[in-house]
Amino acid sequence: MSITNLQDKPIIIGTPVEIESAVNDLRVLLSGLTWVSHPYFIAKRFVEDEKGKKYIYPETYCKDFNLDPAKKYPYHRLTPDNDYTGMFFAYVGSGKPKTRDIKQNYISYNVAFIFSVNLELIDETKLNSGVFTRELMSEARKLLSLSRFNYGFDYSIITETDDLQEVYREFRINELERYNRAPMQCFRFDLEVVIEEDCF
Repeated sequence: MSITNLQDKPIIIGTPVEIESAVNDLRVLLSGLTWVSHPYFIAKRFVEDEKGKKYIYPETYCKDFNLDPAKKYPYHRLTPDNDYTGMFFAYVGSGKPKTRDIKQNYISYNVAFIFSVNLELIDETKLNSGVFTRELMSEARKLLSLSRFNYGFDYSIITETDDLQEVYREFRINELERYNRAPMQCFRFDLEVVIEEDCF
């Protein structure tokens, strides 16, 4: 299978519950942005030793990306890729109880959506006039804001940034700097997502 065909495969999620379900709903929402080509799910942190240096990469379980039959449970690394028009993934922090109603249990999570885009593939003519990352950030923010009351969970945007060190703050990625030089750009939204705990 060629790399191009691999990149075009759909993302299979499985059966998400609680925060996974909420994140998947937001993933589907954000995948509607015209410049998003690869809407990945939740990433985990994986440590890799490269020539004596330890790096921490975001990876997501992606069984349909398995090119190595020896790997029964494959993961896909989610570093920026200049072949992608627009890619994003979610990173979920720890949950904490949030009191709202004595009869119901709510849990609050910090959820980051981390984007990487290739501006040349989105609009080369516009890029010739200047970097337009903030325009993409504005589109994503408006979509999140306008859709806030469409779900059975609550969320709010806490921060947004295109500062590369902040975008990947939970990770330590080799050659990170090259991922934010035009035409490549990265940005991030941090949300508080509040879900109702599933009943037992």
